[in-house]
Amino acid sequence: MADPNLISAGETGGPPPGVSLPVRLLWSKRHPPEDPAVSFQGKTVLVTGANTGLGFEAAVKYTILGADKVILGVRSASKGEEAKRRIMDISGCSPDVIIILQVDLADFGSVKTFVRDLEMVTPKLDVALLNAGLGNPTYEKSGRWELSVKVNVLSTALMAILILPLLRSSAAAGESTPHLSFVNSHGHSMVSKDSPLVDGSLLKTANDEETWEMNKSYSLVKLLGMAVMQTVARMAAGEEQQPQIIVNAVCPDLCKTDLGRKWTGLMSNIGKTIFYALFARTAEQGARSLVSATALGPESHGRFWHHDILYPFGDLAQDEALMHKTWNEIVEAIAQEEPDILPGSS
Repeated sequence: MADPNLISAGETGGPPPGVSLPVRLLWSKRHPPEDPAVSFQGKTVLVTGANTGLGFEAAVKYTILGADKVILGVRSASKGEEAKRRIMDISGCSPDVIIILQVDLADFGSVKTFVRDLEMVTPKLDVALLNAGLGNPTYEKSGRWELSVKVNVLSTALMAILILPLLRSSAAAGESTPHLSFVNSHGHSMVSKDSPLVDGSLLKTANDEETWEMNKSYSLVKLLGMAVMQTVARMAAGEEQQPQIIVNAVCPDLCKTDLGRKWTGLMSNIGKTIFYALFARTAEQGARSLVSATALGPESHGRFWHHDILYPFGDLAQDEALMHKTWNEIVEAIAQEEPDILPGSS
């Protein structure tokens, strides 16, 4: 008998194949994802980047759908408190449902502290939606790393590994299968097979200031994120590759959020307004995909959820050797600052 609290995932649908990017975006705007109608009753949910945009809208949905605890991972405590008040106003949930924890993904130490704090407020974790992200119009560094690489890839990988024990605790309880979902993008498929790479490395290329370009950086960072998701999925499945934790990636498609808040200036603001009006889903519509990704069945493990279907990976994300090499480089990059923090690469 099908579990009423799991969404069955198919592989057919989405925009017509081979259409141009503007046509695909128009299709996406006109065909928003379904709003999930499953229950999260009894579950503890973590949402990072939860004070605004997609993360905020996802947190609202989890509270409305009955989650016992919704933990907001936010960079600013004051903004977290404001988000909590807004979620309570919208959902009618009680104050004890929402827990605020601070984390700065530009700082590995902050990620470690966050996970320790998380372990203190909950003995288990049923759902982790890793949504926090950054989009930069210019090259900016955090320590040795370009900022979006540090935030979206390295720190997200570190957090995913460190929260696996909490997810495994929920799996051991046997009440339901925990979910770990990474917010990603169809943009990962826009890195072509013949793209020039610095020393054959996706990570070095994304970090290289001389060749950095905003759109290229966005796609490279998303492709790096797919390497993280695929490897964490294998780790979560164990030696027998039977997932005790369902791990997947999800694309909400273009949504009107403040992710591009650093794109300033009159022309940038006018351009964003027109572009979003023509092509963007609302943040609430995008959050539907995020929440449904965390309620998919085991067929979604290691897969990519987009347009309410299990969407094919881009070409380079299907290159197992490249993904394996990329993960090893990510582990090495983290270990240079945090020795012994991660298990060996797989």
